[in-house]
Order: sequence, then C-alpha cells, then structure tokens
Amino acid sequence: MHEYAEIVGYRENEDNTKLAVIIPKKDIGEYLKRFAMNGKVPAEIRIDDGRSISADQRKKIYATIKDISLYTGYMPEETKEIMKYYYIAETGGDYFSLSSCSMTTARLFINYLIEFCFEWDIPLLDHGLDRTDDIGKYLWLCLKYKRCAICGKEADLHHVDAIGIGRDRTKVDDSNHEKTSLCRVHHTEAHTIGWTDFSQKYHVYGIIFND
Repeated sequence: MHEYAEIVGYRENEDNTKLAVIIPKKDIGEYLKRFAMNGKVPAEIRIDDGRSISADQRKKIYATIKDISLYTGYMPEETKEIMKYYYIAETGGDYFSLSSCSMTTARLFINYLIEFCFEWDIPLLDHGLDRTDDIGKYLWLCLKYKRCAICGKEADLHHVDAIGIGRDRTKVDDSNHEKTSLCRVHHTEAHTIGWTDFSQKYHVYGIIFND
C-alpha cells in the first residue's frame, strides 16, 4: 500500500523522531489495525525534495533503458513505457514523465532499473557505479544479487569489518559487520592495497546487510 502523505510536525529526542502525518482524504484505520504488530505498523517514508529530474539522472535512465532494449529486442520507446508501468505497478505510484518528474522519483526509478537488470542478468554497457544515483542502495543491490560493486561481475562477500584470522566464518555472526560485494579480482585488490585506499579509489564503502 502506498499513499501520499504530509508531515505536519515532528519531535526529536535522543533515541528517535516522532512524526505527525496526515493522509488527505483517506480512511486507513482498518488497514493499520490489520497489519499492526505489537501496536506498531511497519512503514517506509520517502521524502520528496521537490526538485525536478536532473540531466544526469535522465542520461542514466535512458542509458539503462537502452541496455534493456538491446537485451529484450523491444524498441527503446516501448521499453521506456513498459518499465515505467512495471515500476508503477510495483510501487503503487502515479504515472510520471521523464521530462518533469521529481529528482526523488528519478532516483527511485534508476534503482528499480538497475535491480531489474541484476535480477534478469541484463548486461550494462557501463559499470553500475556510473549508473547509480543512490550509492547506498546500489551497494545493497550488489550484495543481494552477488554482483561486484566495481565491475558488475559475479562476486562474493568482502568483509570490511575483518572477522579475524583463525575464526570459523561459518560460525561467526556477521550480521552487524559491514560488507561489500567484490569479484575475485577486486577482492584481491582490496586486500593488496588495503580497504581505505580501495574505498577512496572506487568511492565505495561497506554496509550492514542481512539476508
């Protein structure tokens, strides 16, 4: 379920931020009761900054749509509309134009296109790092689909927080360890030059990821 909402107030303390939210012209009380867990309803909030799509975002979207078009055999314009409708169907959002949508919508659509390519093994002509508009989400997708964050090839986990020599990795709880996803070549490079230099060279970082 996705609904437009307005944040009309907030209060911060040391542990959290409380929001006062209005959903115009909607009665969702029964829906909230149905999905409440221990009196709380899990939800995702996306804040739209109100700025329009940038030229760089548009370039990334059309480049990725072209890759999907080449792989599927559909014309680019057909592919664009198909992918927009797939995205709308999955998110519950409204139809949007790539000439005037918000930066937030463009960023989320780029994330969706990259994940679509990862899921269906559609090759990107550029590295994903050059396509993403949301590095944190991109690194998460690389871990989810076991793709190298640098080159996009098949990859394994690289623990940024070292587990330690001599410890059995199969028995260590690494759920709170920072990780990234690297192919054998880039994994070796990360160990050779050290994580700090590797991270600065490629502008990537470790994130906490749980299956």
